[in-house]
Amino acid sequence: MTPLGGLPRTPMFDAKGNFTAPWAGWFSIVQSIAQADSSSGPTTSRPTTNLYLGMQWFDTTLGYPVWVASLGPPAVWHNAAGAPV
Repeated sequence: MTPLGGLPRTPMFDAKGNFTAPWAGWFSIVQSIAQADSSSGPTTSRPTTNLYLGMQWFDTTLGYPVWVASLGPPAVWHNAAGAPV
């Protein structure tokens, strides 16, 4: 039996103080879930910093995803059809 949903029983850190591979993988998954959870919200809450071209945001006001098409300032967001929103 393996604990924590399949992680083998290994130490969390290696001799250099880095996460061992199983733990690094687990944290990577958790980070992806947390990032996806924070990548949505109303139009008024769209991010304005740390943007990159193609960054996705699920706009809950519009009910669909939008993407950064231009960094601006201000940033320009487009829908899947390529129209600014």
